[in-house]
Amino acid sequence: MSPLVMEGLTTTINPTPKITMAPTSKKLARPVVARQDSHNGIFFPKIDVPHGKMLVIIPDMFTSFMALPPTINQFYLDVRAESEVWICDKLKASERLGAIIAKTDFSLFCAISAPDADKAELRTMCDWGNWVFPFDDMFDNGDLKNDPTASRKIMDNLLSIMRDGPRERRSNDALIDIHDTVWERVSKVSAKGSTDPYVWQQQELRIRDVKDRFLEAMSQYCDGALEVVEHHARGGRLDLQEYMAIRRRSAGVTPVIAMINIPEAVYRHYSIEELKRVCADVIAIQNDILSYSKEEAEGVTHNLIAVLRQGGMSTQQAFDHAGEMLKDCYRDWYIAQSQVPQVSQATDYDIQKYIDAVRNIMLANLNWSFKSERYLGQKNSLARKYRTVIVLDEHDGFATHDQGLEDFI
Repeated sequence: MSPLVMEGLTTTINPTPKITMAPTSKKLARPVVARQDSHNGIFFPKIDVPHGKMLVIIPDMFTSFMALPPTINQFYLDVRAESEVWICDKLKASERLGAIIAKTDFSLFCAISAPDADKAELRTMCDWGNWVFPFDDMFDNGDLKNDPTASRKIMDNLLSIMRDGPRERRSNDALIDIHDTVWERVSKVSAKGSTDPYVWQQQELRIRDVKDRFLEAMSQYCDGALEVVEHHARGGRLDLQEYMAIRRRSAGVTPVIAMINIPEAVYRHYSIEELKRVCADVIAIQNDILSYSKEEAEGVTHNLIAVLRQGGMSTQQAFDHAGEMLKDCYRDWYIAQSQVPQVSQATDYDIQKYIDAVRNIMLANLNWSFKSERYLGQKNSLARKYRTVIVLDEHDGFATHDQGLEDFI
């Protein structure tokens, strides 16, 4: 079965005002011009904004290599159903949590990230993705967001089996147990039915490399998530560079990248490291742009837009600046690509496949964000079409403007 190509993901906004005709009678009716506003040359319908809120224009994120249409893995629908039922059963999820997992639909992210993965590989990715959101939410806006000590214990417990260390068992370790099964699958050796000892040896080396990278990436993710908790607990502010350094670890991107196969020597090359950095930053910025309205309502201040506002920008300036940061990332992507090593035909083929895979992760995140209801709810299609979101009025929002931009940026 050939892969499915996603439809309905691109929209051209016509700057010419739409002309509609009023109901006619015996006399010719005057044309009615639809109400429109504009920002930086972008026209959108006049939207009635509730009291205490304001309308902002989000950047056009579907530019450069992000303009490519995504391809969805052929096993997406089957694996999505299996993974969501499985994790809800493991968590003994309430009807509400089950609905949240279904609306999040992280399996779509995985299906675009790995369009050529077999069913078992896609299932492992989907199970990890459906695990990471309820796990991460404990530290973002849950009971642990101000408790570094308890958070550290959970992080250590999570990583202990991956490090072959002792573990403190607790009665509510369902999320830890779920991740254990993912780690077990990541650790398995499969040579696709081959009986050739050399093939098995190479596969064992590949699995060892993937295990080491996945452990390294999960450790970085846990460190980043813990830094977020510590920052919540102590208060204070982060400048832009400090925030991005934490965010690229806490975003949970690197464990997905770690599942991609590439020779170890190439994996550590500075250009490949830069591609991973760009991928993490792009996804962090995309997520913070699209999740700002949700997180603002929840009082979550660990968000790029909030950080920029705290640095003195207006809300619209913060969204515009985030868009410029994305453009810088797109440029850095091409620069890093130009610096990848040239080794041999076989190795260079692996490198190009790796680059495509990392790019697919960025494409997956952006397209999934506008299809899932995690960030924008049922208004996701309107936000995609008109590039508008409604946020709290600047006087009512949680961010304040009392630090000079010169010192901040």
